[in-house]
Amino acid sequence: MWKNFNFSVKVIVLVCVLILFTILTGVGYHKMSNQIRDIGIQSAGKEVLAGHKSELKDIVDVMASTLAAATEGMTDKDEIYKTYSTLSKGARFLPDKSGYFFIYEGGVNFFHPIKPELEGKDLTNLKDANGFLLIQALDEAAKSGGGFVEYYWDKPGKGNQPKLSYISMIPKSSYSIGTGVYIDDIKEKEAAIFTTMNDFSNSFLVKWSVVLLLAFFVIILPVIIYMIKSMTSPLVRLTEVASEYSRGALDSEIEYTDRKDEIGALSRAIKRLGSSTRIVMKKLEETNVK
Repeated sequence: MWKNFNFSVKVIVLVCVLILFTILTGVGYHKMSNQIRDIGIQSAGKEVLAGHKSELKDIVDVMASTLAAATEGMTDKDEIYKTYSTLSKGARFLPDKSGYFFIYEGGVNFFHPIKPELEGKDLTNLKDANGFLLIQALDEAAKSGGGFVEYYWDKPGKGNQPKLSYISMIPKSSYSIGTGVYIDDIKEKEAAIFTTMNDFSNSFLVKWSVVLLLAFFVIILPVIIYMIKSMTSPLVRLTEVASEYSRGALDSEIEYTDRKDEIGALSRAIKRLGSSTRIVMKKLEETNVK
């Protein structure tokens, strides 16, 4: 089937194959860049989360040691509360000052600087917006030597937001102290990074597509047309000459003999064929005359 197509069609098919390959390469590059973007975003999110965890643990460990030293030997709960609240109430940290300490005794809230109405209440069965028993999880983490817990908690002005807390026991006491950081900022940072990288990737893809289209129509397509004409026109003419030779018109002018490519080689071969045929015809005529 392929051999039945003329030269122009074959060239066009070849060009279409190259265009298709270029498009598939571009699509593959775009998908690969998206995967790299997603991996970068995930890595950035993990790095931010790891930084939060390290900061929370250090802050809680220091405050737990401070409270333990300040209440050493105390047995009266009121005195312990007064000391804990004095040292913890004014403590604010993180860039937006949203960081604070909370203290529990088992599942009972002992101190809370933001929501003092929770103090003295048994919150063992308190659930977050997803039904997660967060106080039980915090108590278990504290009694297991300290740990991190993720849950949803009310953020002023933003409603329930994901929060990461670290909690541990205050040495030589039945109380646990913890703090947390809202991690909705991680999602916001990831979204910002995604938007930036996605916009850049799409902008680059659009610009690159425009460049390719311009290059195709301004450079590649004219070159292809020129190449097709430079090969098909001589082939058509040489075919006509060969047909004329077959009809006995051996004086037809042969062009393209100065070319260095296959067209030139074919022209010179046809010219030699014409010369040889004329010699043979002349000898035949001389023989007939004799």
